[in-house]
Amino acid sequence: MNHIRCLLFDLDGTLLDSRDSVIDAVYATAEAHVPGLFTREAILARFGESFDNFIEVIETSLGGRYTREQVFQYYFEHLNAYHDRTVRLFPGIQEELEALKTSGYRLGIVTNKQKGFTMRGLQIAGILQVFDSIVTVDDVHAGKPSAEPILRGMAELRAMPEETAMVGDSKYDLLAAKAAGVTSVLIDWYGAICDIDVCPDYYFLNIQELTSGLMLAKAK
Repeated sequence: MNHIRCLLFDLDGTLLDSRDSVIDAVYATAEAHVPGLFTREAILARFGESFDNFIEVIETSLGGRYTREQVFQYYFEHLNAYHDRTVRLFPGIQEELEALKTSGYRLGIVTNKQKGFTMRGLQIAGILQVFDSIVTVDDVHAGKPSAEPILRGMAELRAMPEETAMVGDSKYDLLAAKAAGVTSVLIDWYGAICDIDVCPDYYFLNIQELTSGLMLAKAK
């Protein structure tokens, strides 16, 4: 890992322990408009996808009863009602990010979350200041697993693919990393590796293991 100089982090499920709140918002939105369309388990299996993908499935099943904008509005209102009180960092995130920043790594966010919620979440969590680039689903034409968000993050950080790693918790992060030609890193806080059919270049149980691996490689 001694070639890595730039780290692009996913947000939900990687830095923020927010998986359940995101799943609840998607499930509530689907149930309010097309009851029985999704189970929580089905949404969990697709955790990390852009909400736009779920909207397309919901919209196809609506039969003209609601507009796309109405469905989005319901989702945003539900997420907004619970977002701030459910924002919490995984253990050690702030300390490890600050250590990486101090050690000279360029840090960015690449998330399929909307811009407003991303900025609020980072600010509430107290880690907004450590990132020099923040790319959300609102900043690109296509979110992960497309390479576009990672390519934009690299451009903003003036980083090359060979020195960049995408750090995430889902197969969409890994697929996006592969598409962009960068190193893929999986942090498996939730023990979900058995549910992921894409192999990462590096696998860690938590961010402390990632930082230790980077520092050890850098010292060689």
